[in-house]
Amino acid sequence: NFFNNLNDVIVVVNDVLQLKVELFTSDAIRLSVNTVFGVLGLIDIATPMGLPKHHESFADTLGYWGVNSGAYIVLPFLGPSSVRDAPSIVVDFFTHPASLITSTSTVVALASIRIVEARSELLKTTDIRDQLALDPYIFTRETYYQWRQNRVYDGNPPPVSSSVIIEDFEDEEF
Repeated sequence: NFFNNLNDVIVVVNDVLQLKVELFTSDAIRLSVNTVFGVLGLIDIATPMGLPKHHESFADTLGYWGVNSGAYIVLPFLGPSSVRDAPSIVVDFFTHPASLITSTSTVVALASIRIVEARSELLKTTDIRDQLALDPYIFTRETYYQWRQNRVYDGNPPPVSSSVIIEDFEDEEF
């Protein structure tokens, strides 16, 4: 909960950059309530109060403003990404409160904990992928793009027409 609360700072900044006034208000109140009354975010008391957790990043902001995701890439230790999303990690890092810490060893320790936590959350997903996917790489790539599209449009992406799918398939080189 503590790390999720710190991450809410990034969410609030990106709400502002996307001009989402209602989400900004909700997320700013959520951050304040959890920080003050939730013992620096150790206890999530905002969710039971009707202030749900939202997820926004600088990659979502770029997508919101129409920047194309570009080519799919896989970053060591961090996993799937795209040409648009990879540099966004740097922006998110510098807007995260942990970037204010001057001790290098503390920053490395916090980053390591976040990476291990993120990887542990994905273990079940990769097990399912490995059992079900005919081609794990393509499955991961397509799932990543769908997940990112869903995030950019706050869970309500525009429908994809079948002609777009056929055109994309025809452009593939075999």
